[in-house]
Parts: sequence; structure tokens; C-alpha cells
Amino acid sequence: MSKFKALDRHVDDDTRVQELIDIEANLREHPFPPQLVVENTSYCNLWCIHCSHRELTRKHLHMDRSLWNTIVEEVGRESPDCELWPTFYGEALILKRELWDRLEYADKVGCRNLVLNSNGTLLDRWDNLNNILNSPLKRFILSLDGASKETFEKIRANAKFEKVYPAVERLCELRAKLNRTYPVITVQFSVMKENVHEVDMFFDHWKKFGADVKIRPMLEWGAVGTVRTDSISHDDSFRIACPWGNNTMAIHADGTVVACAIDFDANVKAENIRNTSVKSAWEKLGTIIRQPHRDHRWNDIPDLCKGCGDWQVSGAEYEETKIEGVRPFWYSEKSTESHSPPTEKSHA
Repeated sequence: MSKFKALDRHVDDDTRVQELIDIEANLREHPFPPQLVVENTSYCNLWCIHCSHRELTRKHLHMDRSLWNTIVEEVGRESPDCELWPTFYGEALILKRELWDRLEYADKVGCRNLVLNSNGTLLDRWDNLNNILNSPLKRFILSLDGASKETFEKIRANAKFEKVYPAVERLCELRAKLNRTYPVITVQFSVMKENVHEVDMFFDHWKKFGADVKIRPMLEWGAVGTVRTDSISHDDSFRIACPWGNNTMAIHADGTVVACAIDFDANVKAENIRNTSVKSAWEKLGTIIRQPHRDHRWNDIPDLCKGCGDWQVSGAEYEETKIEGVRPFWYSEKSTESHSPPTEKSHA
């Protein structure tokens, strides 16, 4: 049985604790963010039960095109293989043709690892199926989280099963017909009590359409909103340095550089990218986030980190694939060694 099918606390599972210890053992300092999340829009058309977007207090807006251009130009110069996501806490397809213009420009200036995620509700508009398959994307990830109409619509509030599922199926079929290698179409399932009974049904359905299936545990977005899962502990002494804080830099639509890719409401404002470079902002985040985490100086990490247990859901289940460049950068770096006995919880 998949470890993500269980809804027990991660830190109560010795196997999972060992995995987390191994994940931490592979964390290292990167001269440039290996994963850069850039919020081209903070607007979203859904109210999903496991997402805190509905609780945003910051202003909803689209990122200025000139700011996006400046960011991707630096990525292209400094780190072309940086995993670049043009979305954070919004639905990018809302941007219509402008989205594809932005991605094409990023590709033009040298960005080679573009990854887009979507809720799939706008796939049937504005020629998006062809736009996706003709884009420079390496991966296109669709968050679906349910295999039946009842479960899907309960979790992904405002979405319609009979609209989204057929559109994703058509996308998979068109990709196969055109014999495209990229983008890989990944369907994502976040496991929670509302859908855990549908994991196998979800996997079996999408494999018939040739989709790449990703199963991951639900997170809490820093536990600063109302989203909670019983699988994340907030009262255990065991802790590791956060992989997201160590590996990810996130920029909101107004240019604010925040703690990491779960800091949805800008609890930690490190810089504004309008006034600095990506590389300089990344160096500052090293002082604020990465070094205290890796040193286990838990009193020195930001309050957002102190209350966050999302590091416990680090990693996801992926299938084996022979297609190059369609796994997160950390996937190939996973350790196969055991660094300490899991029952000792040696990183407490």
C-alpha cells in the first residue's frame, strides 16, 4: 500500500521518519534557487477546501509583464535549468494569450525548465489545449484530487467534474495523437480524508489516458489559515530542515519575495524583486531561512516556520519515467542510504 494512502501522522511512522532524515541529508546550499515560483497572477476561480486562497488578505493582481521579463532574463543568464513555475497562488490560464506570450519569452531568453500547474477549469477555452502542447513547457500539472464527481466537486469547489475531466482526457488524447514528448501531462492527487478511498481509482483512470500520475499528501500552507490535516504533527520534538525553505524561492505578483512556496499571504517579506536581483534575494533568504534550518537553530527561524509542519509531507510518489527533465530537481538526488536509525528520531 502506498505510504500516502494512510492518514496517520507522518512522524509516527518509522519508515516515513527515515525518509525525512534521508531527505534532509541531501539538502545543500545552491548558488541560485533550483526552483523559482513566480506568481504571474494571484487570481483564482476556485475555492478548494484544502487551499487557503479564499483567505488571502493581500491584493489580487497580475504581475507586470516587464517584471516577469526581468526575472526570466536573469534566470536565462544565471541558471537556465532552474525549475521555473509561472504560478504560485493563482490560476495562470486566466491570463489567456498573455500567459503563452510570457512563456515563449522565457524560453527565448534561455529558460529550459518551465513547469505550469492548473486546476483545469479553463482548458476548453481560448485554444488552450493546442497552446499547452505547442508551448515550451516541460511539465503541465493538473490538480484534480478526486476520481468521482462527488469527491472532485466537494474538494475543488466551483469546478465541474463533467467539464474538467473530459477536457483533461482530450488533452491527453491530443498529446498522444501529435506524438509529443513535452510537455508531460501530470495529474496530481493530494491525499486527504475526503478522497483517500479513491487513490487507486484515480491512478487506474489516468493511466488509461497515458497521463503521468503524481500522488502526494495534503499540506497545510504553513498553518496560518484554517486548512488542517491530522497527518501533520505540531507537537512532536522531531524536526528536519525544511526542503521547501532550502530549495525554493517564491515571488508574489507584486514582486514581494517571501519565505518559500507555501508563504501564500507574505508572512515573511524578504525583499521586493523590483529593487534587487533574484540572486541577491536568494542570498538574503539564505540568512533568514536556509542556514538556521540546516543548523537546527529552531529559535532563529521565522515564526511562520515555527508553526509550520508542511516539511513532513516533503516528497511525492512518481512513477518511473524515461523522459528526461520531467521530475523535480530533487528527485534524482534522493538518497538510498540510511543516515541514522529512524526510531531514535535523531534530528529532534
